[in-house]
Amino acid sequence: MSENFLTSQKVADALSKMRVTACTLEELELTKQEIDELAEATGNIMYNSSNKTYYIPQFNEKNNIIVSFSSKEAITEKWLELSDIYFGSTFCDMDTLKYVLDLAKERGYKNIHISGDLCAGHPSYKKQDLYLTARTAQEQAKVAIDLFSQYPEFKYYCINGERDQSFEKFHSINPIILVQKGLTEKGIEFNYINEVTANIVIRGIVKRLQHGTGRLAYTKSYKIEREMWQQFENMSDNVVIENRNYNIAFVQFGHYHVTSLQLLGGIWITSTAGMIFDDKGVLNENTSYPTAKFSKAVIKNGKVISFVTEDVNKPKNVRM
Repeated sequence: MSENFLTSQKVADALSKMRVTACTLEELELTKQEIDELAEATGNIMYNSSNKTYYIPQFNEKNNIIVSFSSKEAITEKWLELSDIYFGSTFCDMDTLKYVLDLAKERGYKNIHISGDLCAGHPSYKKQDLYLTARTAQEQAKVAIDLFSQYPEFKYYCINGERDQSFEKFHSINPIILVQKGLTEKGIEFNYINEVTANIVIRGIVKRLQHGTGRLAYTKSYKIEREMWQQFENMSDNVVIENRNYNIAFVQFGHYHVTSLQLLGGIWITSTAGMIFDDKGVLNENTSYPTAKFSKAVIKNGKVISFVTEDVNKPKNVRM
């Protein structure tokens, strides 16, 4: 690129700023002509024709996704929340999972957020071995690949759970790595963050995916609300990514196998019951039925204007 390519000093200053920080296009306050000039200069500004917005895609070494849009209008973002699927086990409720994914497709959802325990775990753990239908990382990953391949329109975001990580303790590959590889080869976007906690930036705010807090959880006895309060009452509401502060607006838990919605300190905190029956074959009023959450947020200038979330499961005919 020649020195004289950027005819506007304003655009040149914007390019310099972009090189050192994950700035938003709103902050740059460029006209469409200036944005077009900047796009030609950098090759790193994309245009989304469906909602008529420009954005800067960036991906850093920690796999934090940074997306910045130029529109100053309020924009609606939607995502499906899943957790604790347990691919490769008798507990995995594949019928409900398919029902939820079909409904997401019907409703026009594109983003699937999975907060850990995608797969059922290593057979060396006796309790896990009792209900495994697929014993190796390759076999459990194949179950996930076979299903998600039927939904190529989705973008998947997935973190670790302790069951996924259990393979690593026995010198086996984490099955989620294989899921990512298999789906990528099919042209399906599957973003795997190799942590039990990860941040996704959505329209200038952070959504955190988290699999529990390092403590065991039991469906009938664990008080997720208490754990939420203990963890978040003293937590800062911002996170620094690439030298830029982002507000944490959402936290999605896995691990707990209970559905929950709390607003703590301005942070919306959700949890689903996962995609498993905790008491397979013993279905009564104490059974946690698999659920997912359809979430919708209206965001403007990095602030949440409104947020709604809906629990969804497949109706069951259960004899009491």
